[in-house]
Amino acid sequence: MNPDMKKKILFSLLIILLSPSLWAQEAHWQFEEGDFQYDMTAVVALQFEDAVINDWSNYEIAAFCGKECRGVIDPTKDILQYGGTTIAYLRVRSNQASGEEITFKVYDKSAGRVINVQGLKVTFQNDDTQGTPANPKILDITQNFNPGDVNDDGEVTMDDVLMTIDASLGNVPAKYNMAAGDVDGDGEITINDVVIIINMKQ
Repeated sequence: MNPDMKKKILFSLLIILLSPSLWAQEAHWQFEEGDFQYDMTAVVALQFEDAVINDWSNYEIAAFCGKECRGVIDPTKDILQYGGTTIAYLRVRSNQASGEEITFKVYDKSAGRVINVQGLKVTFQNDDTQGTPANPKILDITQNFNPGDVNDDGEVTMDDVLMTIDASLGNVPAKYNMAAGDVDGDGEITINDVVIIINMKQ
């Protein structure tokens, strides 16, 4: 084997070996698939304002049961093109053979924000496939905020309450999502919004 061919093979092996470790370091969500006994597959596509998103380089996608991560799309092997649309096979895990409610979240890397996908839930069924390449489950991320989640971290917590108190006093924190904070819809951040967010807090 000539030296150039050896270099090409070594370079290819290096890329293959490094890619999974890079993915593991950069992933927003982590979970141990070995902790679960059963699995199913959801075939999914991303959408924003009725337009399909084909470039997923800015997004990470995961399945959840409540607050527990049950599956993460690995961009090195799960994403593919079908009929001009980017789709992915998202493996979802469970320790119950059926019945659990599965929801989906998308992490927007550029904004550092978690988007809870609205309007899409599936029921876990072992060895089932939800969606097809021709008719995938649509993860619509048009609503880019969750009411009360003013820091866009995917949850309504005490941090959101404290930031909203500041905003109601006229000291709007950096990266405060005004639309998420105005939960009563009156166009202002007031003490009433604070009270509502306290009741929403997880």
